[in-house]
Amino acid sequence: MKRTERKTARRGFTLIELLVVIAIIGILASMLLPALSRAEASAKNTACVSQLRELGIATRLYADDNEYRLPIAEALPSHPLLPQRPVLRISDVLRHYAGWAAGVADSSPLFRCPCDRSYFFEAEGSSYRWNTALNGQRIDLGESLHFFGGKLVNGGSWAPTATLNHPPVRTPLLLDYAAFHPRPPRSGKNVVYMDDHVTAFGVTR
Repeated sequence: MKRTERKTARRGFTLIELLVVIAIIGILASMLLPALSRAEASAKNTACVSQLRELGIATRLYADDNEYRLPIAEALPSHPLLPQRPVLRISDVLRHYAGWAAGVADSSPLFRCPCDRSYFFEAEGSSYRWNTALNGQRIDLGESLHFFGGKLVNGGSWAPTATLNHPPVRTPLLLDYAAFHPRPPRSGKNVVYMDDHVTAFGVTR
């Protein structure tokens, strides 16, 4: 007897099957993308917190070398408070304490928040705003905010009528210029305080 060879034709995907596979892939991608986005945002937030902590240490090292006095810097270097007498950027004041490499004109990478998409780093030399209320003040004494008004002294100068004191644990040194970090239901800032701890803006331990 002759053996007849049966040839089995390979059956490919039908159009319907292909569309079903594509739809399943799309559903899986839509489920994974938010998780990946949250993971990326969390990683960038962690990097920002780490950088602010290092900048807090850099500020303390600066104070140790300058009779325990804090730096004097502009809050917004592109628009100095006194244009005729501008002071340095905080990134320039702390450059030797913040990993700046000699011969490099740009700011230390520590001053660039990975979530800064508003180009503060490019415009101001830092993604983090310096608390100018501390300019030249002694470190570890906290912050004293004076409110003026009410009466005149010394032939015309205003005398402070109220003072608000913050301890070091509640005195910010540097904080994000803008709400860079997504924290549903809204974005927020990170801040390093005078006692070197870092947290979300408005939250103290």
